[in-house]
Order: sequence, then structure tokens, then C-alpha cells
Amino acid sequence: MIKLIACDLDGTLLDSNKRLPEEFPKLIEKLKAKGIHFAVASGRSYAGIKEMFIDYIDDIVFICDNGAFVMYKEERLHLDLMKKEDIRELALLSRDLDGLILLCGMHGTYHMPAKTKEANDEIVKYYTNRVLVEDDLDVDDEFFKVALFDGEGSEEHSYPYLVEKYGDKYNGQTSGKYWMDIMNGGTNKGSALKAIQEKFDISYDETMAFGDYMNDYELLENASYSFAMANSHPKISKLANYKAGSNDENGVLKAIVEYVFDGDF
Repeated sequence: MIKLIACDLDGTLLDSNKRLPEEFPKLIEKLKAKGIHFAVASGRSYAGIKEMFIDYIDDIVFICDNGAFVMYKEERLHLDLMKKEDIRELALLSRDLDGLILLCGMHGTYHMPAKTKEANDEIVKYYTNRVLVEDDLDVDDEFFKVALFDGEGSEEHSYPYLVEKYGDKYNGQTSGKYWMDIMNGGTNKGSALKAIQEKFDISYDETMAFGDYMNDYELLENASYSFAMANSHPKISKLANYKAGSNDENGVLKAIVEYVFDGDF
């Protein structure tokens, strides 16, 4: 029996226009009635996700910042802070890559001015608690993630550079064409999912998960009912045990209706 469903947002639950499925409210109510926990799992910050799901704040588990920060009913379930010396090291790394770094902390997401309109538009799209600073080396906060915008492409440019320079010291996750999220080694959506499973005494075989991109890899690894969207990265499609329709076809909702409600929705 499925007791926990974890779902990525961009490219998965949300369509190409960043909209939730029309029947999402009904889905949450029916899952609650069956005692099934629903978690959204994103590289976005809690502030950004919270706005989108404000009507379900007590009904959903929030896996934020690619697993570094987990909230449920406005209480912290899991937090993996980074060392300040590591934050400084990664801020300097952005200079080497000629990218823009965003420092994701407890009180805001800090960044220096974007060099291009494209970069600025991307930041505005995904981060709501933005704090513009003159020098990101001078910021004082508690940090759990560093996001890097790389106009040359994260998978081809910044990710290989990070691995070559630091090995497994950090966990770099490509979360989009231009984005790479960097956390402590071992921190990812999968480690956050494990924390939730332990909290609610839910097993791998009782877990369903949906994803489309490489930052969803560990999330799917930790769920027996692992679904790759039709629009997924090839490596995600190969990893998943099941396939779902695309995000523009309400693939998540349709799969849940089939496997959880036996088609009766």
C-alpha cells in the first residue's frame, strides 16, 4: 500500500506554464482521506514554494533546496547547513566559472547583480526571497544551498568543473539547462525523502515518487514506485521503474489515479 508520494515541481507536477493540475485540490483531499502523505520536492526555496501552496500549508510536506531543507506544518523536519568556509569557497568558484552565485540561507537568497537580462529573468522566475548584495563574500546568514546560474550550460560546463575540482566534497545537482545546485556531500532529495520516511515510519515499498531531471535521481532511487515523466532526461527515464505522461498531460495526476485509486477518481 502506498503511504507517501513525493513529486518534483518544474517539468513534473507543474505544466510548461508553471500551473498545477486543475484537479489538484481534489487530489489532496482524496489522499488525506486515505491517510497518504504528499510531498513536493524542489530545488526552489521554501519561500517560493510556500506561496504556490499556501492553501495546503498543513497538508503537504515541503522538500526544498534539493533536500537541504524540509518543512511540514510550518515546522522544520530536516536541515543540512553548510560550513561558512565552504560557502566562501563556492562563492569564489563562481568567479572562476564566470557565473552568478546565489547563497540560499535562512533569511533570504543573496546574490550580486546579474550580468544579463536572461540571468535576472531566471532568478526572478525561481526565487522570491531575493536579497541583492554588493559582494556575496560579505553576507552573514546560515546557508544550506548554493545555486549557480551558468549561461554556458550547467550539465556541460559547471558540473564537470565542480566534480573535477572538488570530487565528492560537494553534491552538485543540475536542476535545469542553466542551473546547478550545490549542497553538502550526501545532501539531495533522496536523503530528504529518507528523513520523511523515518519520521512517518514509511518504507521504500510504500513510497511513490515522480521526477524529470537529474536533481530527481536520488528521489526516485528511494521509492519503489518511481516514475519518470515522458519529458524526462534520458538518465531519469532509464532509472525509473515506471513511466508517466508528460507534465503537460497531467502525467502525475493520471498515474496516481491509476495506481492509488485504481482509476476511480
